[in-house]
Amino acid sequence: MKLSTMTRFGRTMGCRNPHNRLSLWGLIGAFGLIGTLMIASGPDAQAQAPRGGEFRFPAVASAEEQISQSDLFVFDVYFKPMRMISYQRTDPKTGEKKLEYAWYIVYRAFNHKLETKGRENPPVNDFDPKVAPQQFVPEAKLVVTDNGRNDVYEDQVIPEALAAINKREKGNYKNSVNIVQPIPEAVEPGSLDTAPIEGVFIWRGVNPDANRYTVFLTGFSNGLRRIEGADGTQVIQTKTILQKYWRRGDRYDQRESEIVLDGDSQWIYR
Repeated sequence: MKLSTMTRFGRTMGCRNPHNRLSLWGLIGAFGLIGTLMIASGPDAQAQAPRGGEFRFPAVASAEEQISQSDLFVFDVYFKPMRMISYQRTDPKTGEKKLEYAWYIVYRAFNHKLETKGRENPPVNDFDPKVAPQQFVPEAKLVVTDNGRNDVYEDQVIPEALAAINKREKGNYKNSVNIVQPIPEAVEPGSLDTAPIEGVFIWRGVNPDANRYTVFLTGFSNGLRRIEGADGTQVIQTKTILQKYWRRGDRYDQRESEIVLDGDSQWIYR
């Protein structure tokens, strides 16, 4: 019978007694835990480690993008999964309250310095002075993409939903209007001197009969690209985050656990 790698290692170390081998397992496990704690307690992890349930979408920019746009910024973004929450919405005409569901995504964004691909002299624009500070103005569209549908839902400002979200998330996330602000100065990844921009995108009235959704998020980069359109005219595209979702359920007894990621996030131009 072949010995497992761990058993052979135990015998090599003189651990012939089964109880000693178990102790060796415990010792190695303890070292692994200590190593994990040491890594997790470093300054980078303390500053910007993903919180519970978050996933990170890192800032990415090619050398070509950086050369063509010297003032380029691309945020390092941390998202929580798409969630659903119920809230009492006030009808602006009648004043009556009605139970509704909202879909939402909370996020944290950092403006980190971009990797310069090993170039000693990253591009700097010394000829065109800045007219005004660049602004962080996020926008989000949720598009239904299944069964020939093409329903588009814009991110909305819903005070009742925002209050319910902040209570649930135990945070102070801002909607896409109140969060508008100058782009913070770029800092080194892991810097303790920066605070994240914390916001939330909210959608209401999302079609409960659909199963496939795509979310487009802009404002996390000022990247631009000029292409030639079908009619020969010049079209300006914006660097955008794309994330697809799949909902496993129907319109009855809707639950957020039915909404899952469909593939990885991507930077695209659109």
